[in-house]
Amino acid sequence: MRVAILVLGIIGSVMALAFGACAGACAGAIGGMGDAIEQGVTETAEESGEELSDENKAALAELQEGLAEFDAGADEAASEIGNVAMFASAQGILGLIGSIMAFIALGKGNKATIGGVLILVAVVVSLWAGIFPSIGLSNVLHLIAGILAFVAAPAAAAAAVE
Repeated sequence: MRVAILVLGIIGSVMALAFGACAGACAGAIGGMGDAIEQGVTETAEESGEELSDENKAALAELQEGLAEFDAGADEAASEIGNVAMFASAQGILGLIGSIMAFIALGKGNKATIGGVLILVAVVVSLWAGIFPSIGLSNVLHLIAGILAFVAAPAAAAAAVE
């Protein structure tokens, strides 16, 4: 059973870390997108300068105002997705450490209480991400590994090693 805890913990952690890396990349892209669009419109307005009619200048001012609102929304979205990336990465790290600790404790013939608690804390941390319905399959894998860590009989695990 200790090998099952380790395998489930590792697979769940790899999935959570991959999700965290992807969310972090998306947050960076969204954060930079608003600034890039606003800068492009500003440069276009400066290049065209006096060639614009009054009607076009009014439309350009309205466009710049709309882009400022878009930029603020993009920054807020990047912040939210950045939090998801942080919590997913924390889940991956805690789940990995917890499953390794449970594996070692059961191998020595001890109860895997600390490892099980760390694995379950990883599940709770991922629930704090909030925006998405958690991290998904990695939560299920960590939850199963955490339950197994509490249920595993240490004497049987130590006897299987010898």
